[in-house]
Amino acid sequence: MEKKCTKSSAVLILVISALFLFTAVANAGNSENIGSRKKLKAKGVKVVFCEELPVPVTGQVCETVTGGNALQIKGNVLGIEKVFQGGEVLIDETGLIRYVGCSADRPADLDAVASEATKIECADGVISPGLINPHDHLYYNHNFPFPETGERYNHRNDWRPNSYAPSDYEQAKVTWSELRQVMTGTTSIIGSGSELGVLRNLDPPWWSFPYYDDMLWDVFTEAPAEIVSDTFPLENGGDYIQNEGSCSDYPYLGRQKDEYTNVYVPHVAEGINEAAHNEFLCLSSTDNGGVDLVDGNFAMIHGIALNAFDGYTLAADNASVIWSPRSNISLYGNTAPVSMLKNQGVLISLSTDWTPSGSMNIGRELICADQLNKDYFDEVFTDRELWLMVTSNPAKALHVDDRIGSLKAGLFGDIAIYDGRDAENPYRAIIEADARSTILVMRRSSLPFSLMDGPKYIGSVALYGDAELLQSLPPTLHDVYAPYFGVTAPLCEPVDVCGVEKYACPLRETWWAQLADPSLNYFSFSDLATANTDSYPLYYCEAPPDEPTCVPSRPGEYDGSLVLQGPNKDRDGDGIIDSKDNCPRIFNPIRPMDDGIQADSDGDGRGDACDKHPLDADE
Repeated sequence: MEKKCTKSSAVLILVISALFLFTAVANAGNSENIGSRKKLKAKGVKVVFCEELPVPVTGQVCETVTGGNALQIKGNVLGIEKVFQGGEVLIDETGLIRYVGCSADRPADLDAVASEATKIECADGVISPGLINPHDHLYYNHNFPFPETGERYNHRNDWRPNSYAPSDYEQAKVTWSELRQVMTGTTSIIGSGSELGVLRNLDPPWWSFPYYDDMLWDVFTEAPAEIVSDTFPLENGGDYIQNEGSCSDYPYLGRQKDEYTNVYVPHVAEGINEAAHNEFLCLSSTDNGGVDLVDGNFAMIHGIALNAFDGYTLAADNASVIWSPRSNISLYGNTAPVSMLKNQGVLISLSTDWTPSGSMNIGRELICADQLNKDYFDEVFTDRELWLMVTSNPAKALHVDDRIGSLKAGLFGDIAIYDGRDAENPYRAIIEADARSTILVMRRSSLPFSLMDGPKYIGSVALYGDAELLQSLPPTLHDVYAPYFGVTAPLCEPVDVCGVEKYACPLRETWWAQLADPSLNYFSFSDLATANTDSYPLYYCEAPPDEPTCVPSRPGEYDGSLVLQGPNKDRDGDGIIDSKDNCPRIFNPIRPMDDGIQADSDGDGRGDACDKHPLDADE
């Protein structure tokens, strides 16, 4: 009997052990920890674990093994549909992405490229496509912000006559403003009048060269889309019209049909009164003497004065909205109805507008959008969706998504790497980034070496990042060619960013300007610093002390305070208590254009801001 019990016990132990082992194996893929690494988490995207990368012993985010001009970059790679933890981006010597994913799955015919490449390995680095700022005014970004007076406006022509922000076309000022954008990961911009600088300027400048496309558009194999930015689509800059009536009263109505051939990026509906709303009506319909310009090539800036019918028009015609929340709120106390536009399927991008009333760079604009999303929009956007607003979405809106905006084989090697050591959700590393935590920024170069009997493509070049990392990268043709043309200043120079040693390389993308036009200049970092002693700084170590507000407020209407309990509970800060608010969790104040009530286009009692179907009372 004793032997029997002993045998049975042994069998039972074996069975239990087998079940335990089976359960452990089955649950391994769902474990929070993969080896010694914690698995990343991000809402709305699949995380694929590729491999466990070693943490650099130097204490840096990335370490480099110098090789050839191709680049193999490893870290936490943000694809559009997947995050590759311990993944790889392989960029060839021409600056094109050849592979994105897990190294183990890389096609064998790319092994030779990877083996000879310079290797950048970042165990806790978040690797993103370079950010795209789809709207700014570069000639004004040397200015400090307007003083905060508490005054808010109904229409842009209320403040424009009395607010002074001088423009400056000096190249050193513009390049300085571009470098400020680069330092948090931006590589491309719609600058509303561009210069040859460190960013890829997507809109044509007021001047042009015979070989402009070759130089500015990275020698595209096909002609790029013509992108026209228009600050005043209905009137002259010196006009201050507020028209609620016939569209024919606008002096410039209709000129756009003759002046743009592809992507049109106009300022429209910047305000909250009926005159601001009428601007969109006059550009989206032939009614009342208007013109219909809204189609898939229409990427409108601001759009604060939109209603649900306008959102339907934009979505139905595949048009998009470029959102500048900080500037909107600091001027008007309100911003575009982005929760409604998202529900209607409108593509939304995020932009800075300009320094007088907006953000100093995309990083600060993401901070503003994130704050609004959490405090006022009931987290209608995921962190991933905010990131898409500065990468894939603007690329789609501007019809350049076949070249930039995502990490995908065949696209340009525009890369931004961020410090993700404290970010379980990798998108937070970008949303919370500043000039300190931006580890590397590089883009496919636009230097026209083909015009100098050199190679047509010269690869992706570093513009900013950790000093040790940039110093370990192999020299580019920028560095090799510059001395032959008399450039003696260093192309990259050290800059202390709040105690972190960085390198900035504005001269890499500007030294050749005089070859194209002798009237143009080029600037080293030292030159730029000397020429911009009175300009808005490149960075701050904390939130900028004079930064325009991102808290919605209008005197006598609401102050943005969130009242979370009691009889006057107002959880969205729009000045309407929850018991009377048709969207109690999503900010939707009464605008002057709304006839005294919160917008509810289908009359079902749910406000447009929170109604999944704002034009259908039955849904």
